[in-house]
Amino acid sequence: MAESWTTPADVIDSWVGGEAPDNPNLVQVWIDRAERYLRARIPNLEDRITSGDEPDLLDSVKDVVAAMVGRVFRNPDGVRQETTTAGPYSENRTYGGELPGSLFLTDSELGQLLLGARFPGQAFEIDPLEHYAGPPWHPAHGSWWWP
Repeated sequence: MAESWTTPADVIDSWVGGEAPDNPNLVQVWIDRAERYLRARIPNLEDRITSGDEPDLLDSVKDVVAAMVGRVFRNPDGVRQETTTAGPYSENRTYGGELPGSLFLTDSELGQLLLGARFPGQAFEIDPLEHYAGPPWHPAHGSWWWP
């Protein structure tokens, strides 16, 4: 198994709001899941981190993993919306994402990790006229066009 890039302290220290996780072992379980998810989604991520060509990449990975794990701990029951009512007052909270409470990567986070990545064969440009010399020559008719 690959060594973690992110530590439980990275997740807990970046926590905003109340009820920060207090079980580092459980946080590590979710860090491992998040990092496996990233390795599967971005196959060359480990090589890019190791190369050192992108100096902020490791910190970006830690930020993204902390955000992914934080979403799980903020909504462990996978609730889409909750309402609390006390007399005439009520409070509503709606959780974002397709699967609230699950481990997921936002488009913004994915873009942050793909910035500078090179994936051969995934995006390319073809110049259809690169070797074009004009219409074919037809020697039997002595012209560029044949009947």
